[in-house]
Amino acid sequence: MNDRTQTLLQDSDAFNSGDAVDRVAQRVHEAIDTVAAKVKPAVEGVQSAANQAADALHSKADALGEWESEWLNSARTHIREQPLTAIAVGLLAGVLLSRLAR
Repeated sequence: MNDRTQTLLQDSDAFNSGDAVDRVAQRVHEAIDTVAAKVKPAVEGVQSAANQAADALHSKADALGEWESEWLNSARTHIREQPLTAIAVGLLAGVLLSRLAR
């Protein structure tokens, strides 16, 4: 065996040792910890934005429900006060819809 072959064999023996595996595992753990530390604020920011959007949607849904109730009460009041006008509007809407459906 020449010196180069013997050096390669010694290096491969050192590489196969548990110390090398432990060093690689430690570096991998450190890299994962670094990435997790950098990603955490971004994830928290997205979570916060999603919670704010959900809250805004819930408030808009509540406002829409209130608007619907007000509109229905207004329509009922108008129909009670002017029933003939309501019937005429209903007939006109029916005629228009029947012509559009042809």
